[in-house]
Amino acid sequence: MALKQFLSSAIKYVPQAGFSATYTENGGVEATQDFLIRNSDLDPAKPALAGFVRGVTWESLWPEVPKLYKTLTLKSTEPTDRGDGFSIIAAKFTGYQFTGNGSSGSESTVPTVSLTGQLEDVPLSQHHKWTDLSPTVRTILGYLLSGIYVWDIGTSKVKIPLEDGSLFQDETLSDLMTDDAISFANIIASGETTFKRGGFTYSYQTDSSTGFTASQLNALGKIVNNPPGSPATPSSGYKWFLVSPTQTQSGPDRFIKSLDFQLILQNETNTFLYE
Repeated sequence: MALKQFLSSAIKYVPQAGFSATYTENGGVEATQDFLIRNSDLDPAKPALAGFVRGVTWESLWPEVPKLYKTLTLKSTEPTDRGDGFSIIAAKFTGYQFTGNGSSGSESTVPTVSLTGQLEDVPLSQHHKWTDLSPTVRTILGYLLSGIYVWDIGTSKVKIPLEDGSLFQDETLSDLMTDDAISFANIIASGETTFKRGGFTYSYQTDSSTGFTASQLNALGKIVNNPPGSPATPSSGYKWFLVSPTQTQSGPDRFIKSLDFQLILQNETNTFLYE
């Protein structure tokens, strides 16, 4: 970048020709410009450096800045000594691509979304066919998982270990094991305790002039019936659950935010705990 020299002692710093700006999909802007300044003016008490305060507009430092960037505010500065009595201040500015597109918390600013699917290992007890079983049968299967009971695949019988090491075949408990219960017992007896279940993570990203609202933060760990952006769900048996609100500040009044949701089963337990 070409450098301008000072024309008179009255000039305290000189904006350098050329600048760069980077846009985000959410409407945010990051821009940089260099300023030439005397080393002797690198003093917070002097008027020259006093102008480089975080939060001042780009226009206040360079009145000729294109109108599109006038409202960008100073984010940070980084002085570099040229070795000839002058330094370059690399100034970084931040703001929005369009004036007035900051949100009031309703997430109305140029949002982007992503939806990611993955397989995860979850306990057999979370399978919908398990939860459909009677409480007594679920208890028997739980004892099989913990080793309190033993399942004989060959005879489809429940056996109870005795103190002498032998196994007592319990016909009453065995008679309760039918259909899906037998299938689960066979899976447990073969050494499996989990199954693969599809999971989805939905992310909603925005840039805003304000941070998260109290209602958004309070939704962490709860079912959200209508997440912003209206994501699709694979079936009516699931609900979106807020797992991670993330906020990063860039400059004094730009907040880069992401709300991450995951699908959970819509059942009595989840409804009781998370609504």
